[in-house]
This record gives sequence, C-alpha cells and structure tokens, in this order.
Amino acid sequence: MKKIFYGKSDFAEIIERNGYYVDKTKFIERLEQLGSDYVFFFRPRRFGKSLFISTLECYYDINRKADFERLFGDLYIGKNRTPLRNSFPILALNFSEISSDSRPESIQKSFNAGIRNAIFNFIVKYSELFSFDNNFIKFFESLDNASDLLASFNSMLSAKNIRYYLIIDEYDNFANNLLAEYGKDRYYGITHGTGFFRNFFNVVKAGTASGTIARIFATGVTPLV
Repeated sequence: MKKIFYGKSDFAEIIERNGYYVDKTKFIERLEQLGSDYVFFFRPRRFGKSLFISTLECYYDINRKADFERLFGDLYIGKNRTPLRNSFPILALNFSEISSDSRPESIQKSFNAGIRNAIFNFIVKYSELFSFDNNFIKFFESLDNASDLLASFNSMLSAKNIRYYLIIDEYDNFANNLLAEYGKDRYYGITHGTGFFRNFFNVVKAGTASGTIARIFATGVTPLV
C-alpha cells in the first residue's frame, strides 16, 4: 500500500519509501522544450513547488546517474528521457531559510551564511568528480559576502569549464516577509539600488552571460521582488 506523506517535499525519499506521488515529470520534458534556459515559476503557497524542485534536482544531478532507473523508471520521464538528464552539477538555494529580521545587518548575515553553506555543500558533493583541492576550499573560507562568494565561485568553475544548474526555491520569501512586516523602506534597501539582494542577482546575471550558469529554475509566490 502506498503511503501518503503530507507536506513532504523530498522526491527521492517519497519514491524510496513507497510514497504516493502524482507523476508530474512530463513537465520536465515541457521545460526543455520551452527554449528558455532561465525559468521563474510563480505559484501560490502549498502548490507543490518545492517537491517539483526536488524532482528536478534528482533528474538533472550528474551525481545521480546511477539512481535514475530506481527513481524515475516507473514515471513518465523514465520512459521519455530528455537529452539533458543527469547532465549538471546542481547549486541549490532555499531562500525560505533566510531570516526576515527587521535589522538589515541580520538579514544580510543570514543571506551570506545561506549562500556560503550552499557553495560548500556543492564543493563537498562534487569534490571527487571535479577534483576540488584544499586551496579551492580555503579561498572561500576567506569570503563572507554572498555576492563575492558567488562571483568567485563562478569564476573558478569557469576556469575548470564546469557549467551548473542553479535552482532557487522561494527566491522572494524573505523579501516579501520583510515588506509585509516592516514596510517599504527596509524592503527597498535590500532589493533596489546597491542593496545586497539586487547585487546578488547581478552576479547571477553575469554567470548566465559567461555560460557558467547553464540553466536556472526559481520558484516564488508572486512576481513582486
């Protein structure tokens, strides 16, 4: 008997634990057919966005080639494989974990820590595949600004001819919370002008221009930020 996991958004765990999964993998095929490498997907809360992101991670992750049949063999995409399956290392960011404290310095500190942790997770996850050495890791330990971290990360991957898939869950979560709770001034402070959030996406844009960021899939609740 299939189990129903309420609120669980880990695709691999649902499949491996014989969970009930509504097969939406046909939309992976449609995404590749769109002709756009950079997709922002806006839908209401509790719409299944995080589960779909987890599905994308498992499908495109170059480290999960050996898991493909076990995870996708019985699903639509397992029988209709696309050219890009298991082709990329994945940098996964979850902005729902970022603090929406009223103090700008606290928000930026949380944001910096989130980006740092994601980059270190990437380095650890793909260290054997891409031969990241200790100097590579030590360099990132000297940086504490999210934009600097991502810019240096992109530059080093570019030097190694590594192209990755950037996945961002709830990219607008903490900024929308900040706007709702503390008003426009603090919100504009991070999302406009020289705000750290805007600067971060300037670095993302530069990464797409250089080709280091091969694809983006980002989810949000509303196209406000």
